[in-house]
Amino acid sequence: MTSVPDAPPISRTLGFDGDYGVLAFIDDKGQPRRLDLRATEVRSASKEKLSALASVNGSDIYGVTEKGNVARLTPAGDWSFDPPSPARWVFPQPNGALVIAGNEGRKTSLWLIQPTDDEVLQTASLPLISRGVRTQIGDRIYFTVDSGLIGVRTRDLGIVKSIPMKSPVQAVVPTPSGDRLYVAMKDANQLAVIDRYTEAVTETVALPGPASELRMDPLGQNILARPATEGDSAWVIGVGSDRVNGTIQTAWRADLPGFAPGRTIATVRGDDVVFVDANSFAQRAVVNGGASDFWFFVAWNGFRPRPAELDRPVTFDTPVTSQPGDSTAGVTRNDSIPSPPLRDASPTMVEPPRPPATAKGYVVSFAAVLTEQKANETAAGISVNGVRPRVVQGQTGSTTIYRVVLGPYSSREEAERVGRDSRRPFWIYEESR
Repeated sequence: MTSVPDAPPISRTLGFDGDYGVLAFIDDKGQPRRLDLRATEVRSASKEKLSALASVNGSDIYGVTEKGNVARLTPAGDWSFDPPSPARWVFPQPNGALVIAGNEGRKTSLWLIQPTDDEVLQTASLPLISRGVRTQIGDRIYFTVDSGLIGVRTRDLGIVKSIPMKSPVQAVVPTPSGDRLYVAMKDANQLAVIDRYTEAVTETVALPGPASELRMDPLGQNILARPATEGDSAWVIGVGSDRVNGTIQTAWRADLPGFAPGRTIATVRGDDVVFVDANSFAQRAVVNGGASDFWFFVAWNGFRPRPAELDRPVTFDTPVTSQPGDSTAGVTRNDSIPSPPLRDASPTMVEPPRPPATAKGYVVSFAAVLTEQKANETAAGISVNGVRPRVVQGQTGSTTIYRVVLGPYSSREEAERVGRDSRRPFWIYEESR
């Protein structure tokens, strides 16, 4: 067990960077911070007051300033963007793009950009929206409007078919694959199940009463629903069966109830955290006094040392000799030519090490633009210790992007140093050589 002294209380988690063991979160004063599990320390991401905080990878944190500008906070440096109108929400995408939403009168405008470039790649105009949820495969954003749901494609902000609902939407959760959406509606004793490909309600799930909040199992097997009128229980809904499997006793907080390892559900009961089986609801474990802590479940083996056996050569306890009847008997063996290792279940043999993974490098990117001419102009204005960046052509969905980059470098630290030396906005990504 590792502890971090003087860490502030956590209000909400934003994301987790499994490569570096960094958890992005919001503290009890609304400020974004990063918890470094390897260094066992908490760092402030920004002292500026930001709203609509979001992160897709736990490293890059996006927020909206009081003036409606967009701020991106990274360990290597910050960057800001002034949208055509004040921003209200930000939706970072797994490919590094960013969708920004802002209300203009009775309309909501969307802008697609590729940080750290200031050029707006695509725009869209929607009816006035109130909230949004992004499917986990990252190719749709669904917004709630008065009449139901309306979605856009993240690659080009193309508007997809709107989905009318009978009552105002209270909560929306996607399945991990993003193929279905579960929607809770106000004063409705059911969930609507939306098929993303047909853009229509294909099924409903009957509930004992209206639900106000929903939480999806990371494995896509169950959903937790918070009853709108009861504060000490939750309904467990089977995704495969589309029915309520049962009710569990628990308080409802920002962190719990939640799906925990071992197909269990962590619940809050008084001062304790009780783990129950996700199928039978039988009690599996109790953490006395655990309700005073903030809980966040993540699969990470960053503390685990590399097994020494992986770096040892294959050895044999007995020499290889010919047996009677062996077809190789009488053949002179050249010992300078090693025989291939035998793969068997013998305890006297150590498994040969796996081939090394493809080497990776860290690239410093200064811009991602739509025209090669602008990329070349940007590259011509940057010089780091006498070295100018190059222009690399790539694809973002169906759009051709020209990136201005330096590298790759062997370590992230070296790439960050180069980026800082440029005195230009930059971000870093990892690529295979």
